Amino acid sequence: MKASSFMLHPSSFLAMLYTNLITKTTSLSIGRHVIYELGTDRVVIHNMGIAHPYRAPRDEYHLELIVNGRTQTPRFTDFFTDFLLKWEVRLDLHLPLTESCELVCNGADPLNVVAPKPLPDHFSEESQANWTLQTSSYQTAGLPTRVLLCGLQGMIRVYDLTDPNLKAPEVFRTAFRELSQGKPLHEIAKPLFPEVLPGKRYFDAVERTI
Repeated sequence: MKASSFMLHPSSFLAMLYTNLITKTTSLSIGRHVIYELGTDRVVIHNMGIAHPYRAPRDEYHLELIVNGRTQTPRFTDFFTDFLLKWEVRLDLHLPLTESCELVCNGADPLNVVAPKPLPDHFSEESQANWTLQTSSYQTAGLPTRVLLCGLQGMIRVYDLTDPNLKAPEVFRTAFRELSQGKPLHEIAKPLFPEVLPGKRYFDAVERTI
């Protein structure tokens, strides 16, 4: 199949409930599909097609974030780590940050979640001193807030497309709640890691033990 992509009109971003995203991504052709345009940043779902003939006969999906002109393919743990970075630098925003992530997991529109809450675009101010460090992304508390929340919605959808039986929204919501309660990240992330099915000698990134 020929790779293709579509770009949603910016006006549709104002009402991108999770149910809307499901409708728009039900039959994605192979290729990259932009689901959010946030200024110069993008949130993209990439249909990779069938990764390998020995794997499950289903398309494999990846999430891509284009931030400041650079493309990254985050894992689900990157969103949890980003949450913790923001948690560390702005103690006064613990509750609205946690509520925002949980609302996105409950199907809310990420951009409408941000609007009524006192969440800054960046949780730490960018400065020349920050950018002289190799860990500049950490010094600025990770992703822009809107990219985090829209990317989180996209990541949940990627998991739903790959494994509907996982019930990704519920698992992600539980993870953010437990993170805010101080539970270790490695324990929280465990239910989202793929597992080798019984009798298999190879790792299958698409299938997991239910």
